[in-house]
Order: sequence, then C-alpha cells, then structure tokens
Amino acid sequence: MVTPPILALMAGLTPQDKHPRIVVLGAGFGGLAFCQHFRGRGRAKIVLIDKQNHHLFQPLLYQVAMAGLAAPDIAAPLRTVFRRYPDVSVHMAEVEAIDLNNKTVTAAGRVVSYDYLVIGLGGLTSYFGHDDWAEHALGLKTLDDAMAIRRRVLRSFELAENTDDLDERRRLMTIVVVGGGPTGLELAGTMAELTRRVFRRDFRRINPAEARIVLV
Repeated sequence: MVTPPILALMAGLTPQDKHPRIVVLGAGFGGLAFCQHFRGRGRAKIVLIDKQNHHLFQPLLYQVAMAGLAAPDIAAPLRTVFRRYPDVSVHMAEVEAIDLNNKTVTAAGRVVSYDYLVIGLGGLTSYFGHDDWAEHALGLKTLDDAMAIRRRVLRSFELAENTDDLDERRRLMTIVVVGGGPTGLELAGTMAELTRRVFRRDFRRINPAEARIVLV
C-alpha cells in the first residue's frame, strides 16, 4: 500500500529538521493571530492551511453585500500577509481528514504531519435544524454569500422597476433580515441607507424610499 506523500517540502522542512511543526487549520481571525504572534521565532515551522488564499475581514461583509465596498477591500492575500514570515508557509487546500493518533492532516489528497495542531475553521450559518431554509434565506459568512445578497437585492429592485403589478412591486421591495446582532443591525441599516439615499437617484418608475426593511 502506497501512503500519500508527507508535505515535508511544502512545510519548508527536511527530514533532518529538529524543529517541531505546527499545523494551523483556518486563516480566520484565530488562525491569523496565532501565526502572526507565534511565528515560530526560530523554534518551530508553521504550516497554515485554508481553502481560500485570503484572510476575510468578516465584520465588513455587509458592506460588500450592500455595494459599499468591493470584495478585494476586505480580503487580504495570505501570501502577502506572511511574505516576511519565513517560518510560516501558506497552502490553499481543503481539509479532508484529521488523524489524531498518527498526528496527520489530509488536505487536497496529501498528508501533512504535525507535532502540534491548531484548529480555527470558523463557523457556518445556522438554520436551526431547517437546512431547507438555506434555499430561500442567504447566510453571510463568505464573499460568495455577500455577492449573492448584492445580486438578489439589486435584481429585486430592477424587477420592481419593470412591473406594473403594485403588489408584486411591494413584495420585491420588501427585505427581511433575520438576526439582530451586530451584522444584522448593520445590514438592515445599510439597506435602509442604500434605498433612501443611493437608489432614489437611479430609478424612475419606483420610489426606492418606499422599500420596507424588516429586522427579525
């Protein structure tokens, strides 16, 4: 049986290396802070693995969703962030398995051995056991989520501009935000500002200020 190759070269290590290897899964706030503050300091090699090649500043996702910021404004390339960190190597791959007994992580079909493992993979949008809701209610955890919300909101107002059905127009101009935490509040507030200040200059047949934003 042939075992997958160990990522010795990917981690910047040779078999003669005595330095311990720390594998960090996830380049969110936790993983990024660990790598920046620890950095091995000559005593360890760090392998950072994330399925994206950028660090996402999630608190500003709502601005991307509402067309206030472009995606690159809140996404910092990991290779740029760690350009001057010789003991940190960055790898874009999705983790497939973790073997705690053998101290290995499988990512992109290859195996990485480690001495210490740091897991900071973040979270997913919870639909409280109703995963079928995801088809109708978009989450806001990734850039793709933000762009999908932006597309849906803009498309709804375009459709509202083109319909003569007042009930359908009212439906298209009603936006429901579920969750009253910081993200939900910011998203609802920015939607209100967008419809009342920005859209009012762009549409002719509808009055975007009549949009209804519902925060649940």
